[in-house]
Amino acid sequence: MEKYGIRIKWNTIASFELKFGELTVVSDPCIGMAPGTDATFESVEGCDVITISHVHWDHVTDLPALVKKFDPFVLVGELSATPLLRWMDGNPQKVYPVMPNIDLDFGEVSIRPLFGRHVNFGTTYSEQQANFESRPYLQADPALLDMQVLGSTEYRNYLFTAKGGAKVLLWGNEPTLTQEKIVAPLRPDIAILQFQKARIPQLAAFAATIGCKVLIPHHHDFRYREEEYEPMLNELKEAYLKLVPDGTFISPKHGEWMCL
Repeated sequence: MEKYGIRIKWNTIASFELKFGELTVVSDPCIGMAPGTDATFESVEGCDVITISHVHWDHVTDLPALVKKFDPFVLVGELSATPLLRWMDGNPQKVYPVMPNIDLDFGEVSIRPLFGRHVNFGTTYSEQQANFESRPYLQADPALLDMQVLGSTEYRNYLFTAKGGAKVLLWGNEPTLTQEKIVAPLRPDIAILQFQKARIPQLAAFAATIGCKVLIPHHHDFRYREEEYEPMLNELKEAYLKLVPDGTFISPKHGEWMCL
């Protein structure tokens, strides 16, 4: 399938490489700490731009290594930009604090950040802070620990529009009416959506409503073993194709390129 001229590789969790012509975007680089694969940041083949949805540890841990290796631009919400920059001791000129609905043209692709909200933990600030403080790998990195509740507060989804016009949505929230109203007018061709076991029918309906013709789930490897999530992905596939009979559902594999 090569209808859109876009190549996408799933690294782990919410980390993808999206290749638009000669330009490569990497999303949410937590790779080496991810379950279910022995991949590391070294498996990333190219990186011109990095998009950060939010600054929870499972979306940023390999960011410093990729910045050092590739010297990319980094897009992140404006509230999170300075704490992230301080944590990785990066070059301020390479970090873009992005507000929703601005279009950044990188030649091969235009990137539009979108307003989002993290999946609801159902906990207070102090409860979340105590939870993060109890984790040894965050105790060992105080600057990273300081960003964790902020990661629950500020979120950016991203719409990528290739030079040829094809649109890819990278999205990681609950399928709420608010999100539907933001995303549906954009009509993405390809939607990479966060999998949620408790919301399979709602996620399928969300994909149909926004008009995507290719649905790729992500983040399922963070919570479930492969033998658990394959049946759930099949359930999502059936629900989506029932609503979009001419659609394509792809269950991604770690490290494998999808030519779309």
